[in-house]
Amino acid sequence: MLRHTLFLAAAFLAVPLHAQAPAPGASVRGADCLIRANATPTSWLIQGYDPFDSAIPEGTFGVTFVNEGTAECRFTPTFELSQPPFGLSKGTGKPIGYALLNLTDTQDVTPRVGRTQRAPSQRMLTLGANASRTLLFKLVADPDDVKESGTFTQDVTLEAQDGNFRSLGGTRIVLGIDVLPSARIGLAGAYTMSDGHAVVDLGELRPGVAPVPLQLRVASTGSYDLSVTSANSGRLRLGSSEWYVPYSLAIGGNAVNLTGMRTISGSTNGNLRRDALPIQFLIGNTSDRRAGVYSDVISIAVTAR
Repeated sequence: MLRHTLFLAAAFLAVPLHAQAPAPGASVRGADCLIRANATPTSWLIQGYDPFDSAIPEGTFGVTFVNEGTAECRFTPTFELSQPPFGLSKGTGKPIGYALLNLTDTQDVTPRVGRTQRAPSQRMLTLGANASRTLLFKLVADPDDVKESGTFTQDVTLEAQDGNFRSLGGTRIVLGIDVLPSARIGLAGAYTMSDGHAVVDLGELRPGVAPVPLQLRVASTGSYDLSVTSANSGRLRLGSSEWYVPYSLAIGGNAVNLTGMRTISGSTNGNLRRDALPIQFLIGNTSDRRAGVYSDVISIAVTAR
């Protein structure tokens, strides 16, 4: 769970091994060509992806093909969907698209139509008796398809297929991405920045709503909570003196009790969202107060659920 804080200074996811069947015109090898595929790990999961980060959701994984027979084997690594449709899913909503890349041989092996499509230029992998070779694959998820948090997966089978598309062996793999609950906040409107703080000028203090156009912008993978605290417990203070002007705060139409921490719950919609919540300052009694600049420091934190 990620937490983002804003400070306001207010002045405001084995196939059985088979003997390689002879291709037309090829010599008979019998059961001498046996391939075992070892995927480590068996779940290729892109861990901890934050949709509000600039990082690309990707992961690199390895598979070792071992020829346990006594004859040379020639094959192509092929991914097949265990169950369409194509895409990483958690059972509901639109699946997340992805790409599978064979980094070792620079091939796109994504099973977009249910299985890897062989390219005319694709070379077959050759393994002699008792030989092995490790290939690296990269899984890349489409960030534009990420609309909510959760774990999205798809089961696939990686097979070593000969020239006639017959399986010589393989293994099952789970592809997936773990999307973190995440939220970010920011401001829009009348404020300036000073020492990392957003400074809001409320102008001349008068009882009532301060005429300051200000919005809290919230980007979230779904539901979220806003926590608000005031350094002076809801009072604007004149320097380090004991002179105060009481005030209250409302965010998105929800009144905030500044005498202690107050939590405001955002929408319960489970999809990626971007909210613009108006912020209002309601100034209390200003009579018989010493002249000067009154201020308070407000901390607003967002927690994704």
